[in-house]
Amino acid sequence: MPEQAAPQKKRLGAREKLAALWTDKRSYPKRFLLALIVSFAAAFTFLFFGPVEITASSASSLNFTLASVTPVLAGVCAVSTVVLAAVLALLRGKIFNYLVTGVFSLTLCGYIQGNILNGSLGALTGDAILWQTKKASLLINLLVWLVVFLIPYLVLYLSRKIWKNALRFVSLALVVMQGVALITIAAGGAFSATKEQHNILTTDNMFTYSSKSNTLIFVLDRLDYDFIEEILSVDEDFFSPLTGFTQYTNAISELARTKPAINYMLTGRDDLIYQIPQEEYFEKSWENGEKNILRDLHNKDFQVDIYTEISSMLGRGDSTRDYVDNLQAQNAKLNYPGVVEQLAYLSAYRYAPVALKPFFWCYTDDVNKGSFYNSKEYILDEVSYKHGIDRFETRDSAGAFKFYHFNGSHPPYYVDENGEHDSRGTSSYAQTKGNFRILFEAFSKMKEMGIYENTSIIITADHGDPVADDIPVQKATRIGFFYKPAGASEEPLQLSNAPVSLRNIPATVAKSAGLEYEKYGVPIDEVPQDAMVVRTFYKSVMDGSHEKELHVYDVIGDAGNFENWRCNEIRPIPNPYY
Repeated sequence: MPEQAAPQKKRLGAREKLAALWTDKRSYPKRFLLALIVSFAAAFTFLFFGPVEITASSASSLNFTLASVTPVLAGVCAVSTVVLAAVLALLRGKIFNYLVTGVFSLTLCGYIQGNILNGSLGALTGDAILWQTKKASLLINLLVWLVVFLIPYLVLYLSRKIWKNALRFVSLALVVMQGVALITIAAGGAFSATKEQHNILTTDNMFTYSSKSNTLIFVLDRLDYDFIEEILSVDEDFFSPLTGFTQYTNAISELARTKPAINYMLTGRDDLIYQIPQEEYFEKSWENGEKNILRDLHNKDFQVDIYTEISSMLGRGDSTRDYVDNLQAQNAKLNYPGVVEQLAYLSAYRYAPVALKPFFWCYTDDVNKGSFYNSKEYILDEVSYKHGIDRFETRDSAGAFKFYHFNGSHPPYYVDENGEHDSRGTSSYAQTKGNFRILFEAFSKMKEMGIYENTSIIITADHGDPVADDIPVQKATRIGFFYKPAGASEEPLQLSNAPVSLRNIPATVAKSAGLEYEKYGVPIDEVPQDAMVVRTFYKSVMDGSHEKELHVYDVIGDAGNFENWRCNEIRPIPNPYY
């Protein structure tokens, strides 16, 4: 008998192939249930747990509390879960399988990235991250993502039963593991604080001065002396508008970070730093025996206004409530959409692969901006001060003390050389010049008003350029430091090599206000040029995203000579402030 030919397999046309992709014996409720589990794991990870953990770990730096945003985050998570599941379940067959697997794979990759692969990216302090130095880790990271992302598709190809169980049980496992972490966060009391406990430093009286006596401090964040020299190398007369001032070329900050350097500038307390929790420190730092410059100014009938982030200067503000005139309870309504958007942005930065992180990189201070509707809270922005110069006015008061904290030379750079916003970005050079030009304009206005001569003014930095957060001091670190005492006005800018530091500021403020200042130490203008002063510098070193060690240096003589910097102690940091 002749051999029969094998039956030929019918080749499917394009329409039949498309129909095969869409064919599904599962009902909508069955698809919805699987999509619901996968969608919940994704929404819980990216829109609830991520923002909650970020808020809890950054509680001291945020203007809102975890208790105030958690219900909204839970609602966003629930709505997102149902909407995503409902949309996915509308799909059928292989198309449904592929897309629901994609959501699952993305969640799994994000979880692994956020908990295992991130490594040390440092704190979001505004400093640009050198992504170009991470090329090797970027490629390895992408390879890991590719492998993990494709594994569920391989399981789908091999066994639909195993695939379905994997999507269900692994998704639930991710939620359970993060739920355990939530219990730990709750046990630490993170959910107990309420927004009613939040005080703010407002913009009230920002442009109002005394017709009799003023003491002003302008802090240009990270005004390293290198930035001063960079400007002088191009224009040696740039600072000449600072008439009546003395420029100190041998000045240092005692600390390398804004927190607690801003507070130290007025308290002089370095004995408690990192020894007690930061919120407790910022409250207790003002309880320094007979020394409390804010109380003394207040008792002298001075108007006392401080324009900075409250947590970096006063903690909660409870211990200084009676002494600071622009300290108020926050009564504005929380901007929930804005806060959720910013927290989701930070969550994306945490869970995204390294290659995509630059698109989500931001400055944590940006989270606070716009967090309340119609809030009067002061936000670091020197340009807003510039735009208020025409509104300067005087009040017939005993005196005024004002402390202004500007972005200064600190990134991100968005101020141009004329002191205006430039959304395209600028540079440390342009932003530093822009800050000084704002001050030149302000002082010119004060001269017109007749209050410049009777005003004492300090222009300085909270710290210099730290170079890197995870290593000790690498170079001699001086800061820009200019001082004009009351009575000086049109004298040309002078230079001094006197060994001064932030430690001299409280005595200087007390002297300029007519207080008995000896208990606070030596004022700036009473430090001899040849004084043999032992100045102390504290450099915190980070391990990952938290401070671990405190390197203590003695600086004797010319701070511009690194040979005069001696590290004499390395202490553990039991209570990191970053």
